Amino acid sequence: MKGMLFTSFLYLVEEQYGLEMVDEVIAEAAPASGGIYTTVGNYDHTELIDMIVVLSKKINVSVVHLTKTFGMYLFAELIAAYPQWIADLNSSFALLHKVDGFIHGEVKKLYPDASPPTFKCTDYTDNSMEVIYKSPRCMGDVAEGLIQGCAAYYGEKIVVRRETLDDMTGSTERFVLTLIKS
Repeated sequence: MKGMLFTSFLYLVEEQYGLEMVDEVIAEAAPASGGIYTTVGNYDHTELIDMIVVLSKKINVSVVHLTKTFGMYLFAELIAAYPQWIADLNSSFALLHKVDGFIHGEVKKLYPDASPPTFKCTDYTDNSMEVIYKSPRCMGDVAEGLIQGCAAYYGEKIVVRRETLDDMTGSTERFVLTLIKS
């Protein structure tokens, strides 16, 4: 997994809970990398999961909630770092539709060794979309947070219904998104 996700998580922890908490989380999780990450490096995704679990226990917030919150934060970080990727888009559905074909393609150009998840979208109507997320890293909560972050960015209210399609590993998730119009 690319180091950008690790550094973003640690920035979130620092912003919300302080640098001392970052040090405590790294010390308690004891990642094989030593907790030293570069945005372009590759690291075992379990290190991130371990740090999320440690933080969850320290702040008494569920892993699921914390991971979704991280996904929302990560969306904002990605948009700030790569605004050109969304310059011509005006809605959550438009952006989500471009994730697999365009955005992940751009990620692969920047980081040829990256292995982003698949994010296949199917439009049902103007108000509904299905997203199939697939990743061996099983980070559907982060994906859901990214979707929620996307909706917040565009000022949209989206109801997310989620179903795990691969009960054995959790590597494939279906998100049915319904846009609530004001």
